[in-house]
Formats: sequence, structure tokens, C-alpha cells
Amino acid sequence: MLSGVWMTLQGPDTPVVLGVIFLACMVRAVFGFGDVLVSVPILVLIIGPKVAVPLMAIVGATNALLILARERGSVEWKPVRYLLMASVVGVPLGVGALKFWPERWITFALGLLLVGFCVWSLTGRRAVRLSSPRWAWPFGFAAGFMGGAVTSTGPPIVIYATTQGWKPQQMRATMQGFFLPNGVFIIVAHALGGLWTPAVGYLYLCILPLLFLALPLGNLLAGRLSAARFEQLTFVVLLGTGVLLLVAG
Repeated sequence: MLSGVWMTLQGPDTPVVLGVIFLACMVRAVFGFGDVLVSVPILVLIIGPKVAVPLMAIVGATNALLILARERGSVEWKPVRYLLMASVVGVPLGVGALKFWPERWITFALGLLLVGFCVWSLTGRRAVRLSSPRWAWPFGFAAGFMGGAVTSTGPPIVIYATTQGWKPQQMRATMQGFFLPNGVFIIVAHALGGLWTPAVGYLYLCILPLLFLALPLGNLLAGRLSAARFEQLTFVVLLGTGVLLLVAG
């Protein structure tokens, strides 16, 4: 496997692999999510899912750590705690649901919810605002449920963040407070499942310098966006996620 990946990196696909991951990291720096949406569908075609998925899990956790280190003062920790505790309850129920429901049904339902929510928000409807931190419980549960069922924890967390009226920096930082421990859990699961191969480790070391370049550039771009434009573009990225889930379902 390592030799195959090495040959890929030496061939004409090298700029594509590096460019895709660089772009994904910039998207994560700007919006606080979206790196997997941008990268995995393309990387799977080039280096295969057994390398692409664990690789981007490690890259995503690294991105979350770096963003948190920079913006930790903007994290709303109370809802993060609720989100994490509720997700722990949702995961086993999601795993159980997967045993009885076809995965494509669950994926399609999530995609339909995302598309409907984003179209509502983008067509001038009044933005939903959920002020109580206790609203974090159902969204955290939904994230855990979707993670257990189809390994897709992000969309419920992003939807919750868009209902809080946070400033862009607060939104990005607070989501990382959830995504980092969740990402560590996924990485450990991949390691126990034997997916931490030499190829994954080698590619991660090759890509690591790009993270330290992409994140500052993404932060610079994010700083040029008004709060209204940031929210609008967040819905666009989330809408793209929903469409992909509908197609996959």
C-alpha cells in the first residue's frame, strides 16, 4: 500500500491530492466545517477509501486543534458540553437503527432535512434563533445518532450553530470544541480497526506543512466576510452537503 501511494504521489495526480487537501483545509478555516465534503469524494477516487477516510480524520482533528488554539477564547463551552453529552447517548441508538433501517434511508432523510433548512434560510425566510443552551441536547443527540448510523456528525452541529446568532469567530471556534473530541474518538476507532497504515502516516506527514499555510490564509479570508455574508455562505456549503447526501441516498 505504501509503495502504491508513493507511486501516486510521484505521478501526475500529486498536485490534485495536495490541492484538494489544501482547499479543504481553507474551507475548514473559513467556515469551521466542510473539509470532508470537499476532499473525501475526490480523494477516494485517487488513493482509495481505506487511506482517504482515516487520513482526513487525522487532518480534520488537526485542523480543529489548530483553530481552537487560535480562537479558544471565542468558544461557547456550555452548549459544547451539552452537545458532547447528548451525542454519547445518540451514537449507540444510531448504530442500532442502522441494523434495522437501510443506510440509504437515513442518509436520504438527513439530506432532505439539510436541503429544506438551507433553502428556507437562503430564500429570505426569517432566520431560526434558539437562544437557550438546552437546545444543544437534541442537536447533540442527532449528531451522535447520525454518527452512529452513517458517520455524519457534522450537519446537526452546523445547523445548531446557525441558530445561535453567534459571530463568525464564535461559530467556527465553538464547532471545533465539539469536532475535536469527536474527531479523536473517530481516530482511535480507526486505529483499533487497523486503518492506521504506514501509507496514512506517510501522507499525513507530507500534508502537515500545508495545514500551517492553509489555515492562516483561510482565517484571512474569513476576516474579510461580514457576518451576514458568512452566514449565507455557510448555508450554501451546508446545502452542498445535503445535495450530496440526497444523491448518495
